[in-house]
Order: sequence, then structure tokens, then C-alpha cells
Amino acid sequence: MKTSTYYIFLVISLLTTISCCKEDNQIKYTYKKNYNILLVPDLSNRINQSIHPKPIQDTAIINTILDSIPQFLKTGNRTINQLDIYKIDFINRGILNEKTFSNSTFEISFLKFKNKLKEASEYKRDHLKSDISTLKRETAKVYSYASIQSSGSDVWNYFNETIHSSLSSQIDTVKVSNCSRIISKTKNKVVLLTDGYIETINKTAGYQLNQDLITKLRTEFLKSKSSDLQKFILSNPQFLIKKINNDLKNTDVLVLEVTDRSLDINGVARFHPTDLEIIKIIWTDWLIKSGADHVQIHAALSNRKDVHTILKNFIEK
Repeated sequence: MKTSTYYIFLVISLLTTISCCKEDNQIKYTYKKNYNILLVPDLSNRINQSIHPKPIQDTAIINTILDSIPQFLKTGNRTINQLDIYKIDFINRGILNEKTFSNSTFEISFLKFKNKLKEASEYKRDHLKSDISTLKRETAKVYSYASIQSSGSDVWNYFNETIHSSLSSQIDTVKVSNCSRIISKTKNKVVLLTDGYIETINKTAGYQLNQDLITKLRTEFLKSKSSDLQKFILSNPQFLIKKINNDLKNTDVLVLEVTDRSLDINGVARFHPTDLEIIKIIWTDWLIKSGADHVQIHAALSNRKDVHTILKNFIEK
């Protein structure tokens, strides 16, 4: 029934377009977005619940996002010909070289259904749910392995080098009729799961955002008597992260699960400004000056329902 309704709608749209075309002899263009959504887990010791307990584990967040793919495919009133990609990308891809993961596929891509409306419809109906389950299962295996064999996490280098092979700048033109075209552009949406503290082998200033730097920044800010934390941080480049060498154009970044170490066990701030306030300013400055179009940063979540809402708003932004 749904398939029949779709084809009736397509015929009516086509006849309307042809009629308009005959009148003014102009090609009509419709613009549509596709999404390249990268789920990027930081697999350092932050995933060890005995060391860094969190209300919601990463895998629960990732599973909630993957389960929402059928809804995300409809974002922006899209009904057909979506060319979305949903991919688990890893900061340290070396972990995938292990024999356990050598044949694993960590993405669900609709690019293979370009101009194949019937096949796309059948896949969504008959196979998508199964592929989501497989992706969740394979991701859980990686987390189990990483919890025993920590892979490290160089977030700066991920954005500088690793991520670029997963980004898309694809623009497609689909011919609907002689006088109608659909131009679709792919937007990169990066969802990074990390605690917000950047600690790498490179100890050079501008590549770290560790506890010592945050403590020093807080001390200097309070000593300055300034009332504007953002203005203070941005005017002191010794506290900032250096922009990456490769541009993050056409990319939005959502950072989830930032841990505020300045809070006590009851969630009350022991220091002001808090670590989270400082992290938000430094991360946003770093990613925006590195070319990102939009940045959102959230503290560790305590409710799985928030995951879908936050990501839906992020995609639609």
C-alpha cells in the first residue's frame, strides 16, 4: 500500500513538473541534504567503569543512536533517495587490525541505493533492522577488547589526520525528468564520545587539555579578577588548543559524555569556574577555528532518552 501511494505521488509530481517546464522551458532544481554521521568513541581507559564510572555506558548511547536510524532517515521531511551513511569511526583504528575485527563492517551506507528506489525501500523494510543489530554486536566486541587492551586516544591527531578519510564532500544531481533535478549535498555530522580532557604523548603546549592546565587556567583567571571567562581564555593563547592542519569544512561536531572532574560525588562544584565551563570554551574555539561549522558539547548523560533528542536537534541544526 505504501509503495503504491509513493508511485502515485511520484507520477503526480512528475506530471506537474513537466507541465511547468513546458511553460517556461526552465529546469527546476530541488535541494536536499544527506548525512554522513560518524560515531566516534574514545576507547582510552575512560570506558573502564571501575576507573571512571558513568551513569550510561558508551555502548548504550551508541545503540540508542543506531536504533534511531529509521527516524533520522526522515529528518528534513525526506522520504526517498536518502544517501546517508552511519559509521562507527575509531580514533585509533589500529585496534581494528586485530584478527577478531578484520572482517567487520562498521557502517550502514545508503550510497549503494543511489537511483535504486525499489531496492532502498526493500532494504529498509527487510534488512535494516538486522544490519543495525549486527553493527551493535560488532561494536560491543570492540569495547570488550578495548576495556582489557586499552588502545589510547589521540583526539587532536584524529581530527588532524584520521577523520578525513571518513568525511564526505559529495554533491549529487539526480535527474527526475527532462526539466527537473534534485541536488543533494552530504553534510558531515561527527558525534564524539570522550571525557573532554586531551592528554597525548605530545607534551608541547597547544596539544593538551589536561587537569594541570585547567587548574592553572582557573588560578590565573581568579587572580585576574576578570568577570568574563570566555574573553579571558581567548585572550590567553597559552591555554588554547592549536587548530588542525586540515580544514573540517562542511562538518558539525557533537561532543558527548564530557566529565566534570571539578564536581564532588554529589555533583556539587568544588571549584569555580568548573572544568566543564573551561572545556566547553576551549573545545569550541579549537574546532571552530579548525573549520567546523557548528559545535555542541554536553556533559555526561544520565538518561538514554536524552540521546535521541540531542542527536535529532544536532542533525537538524
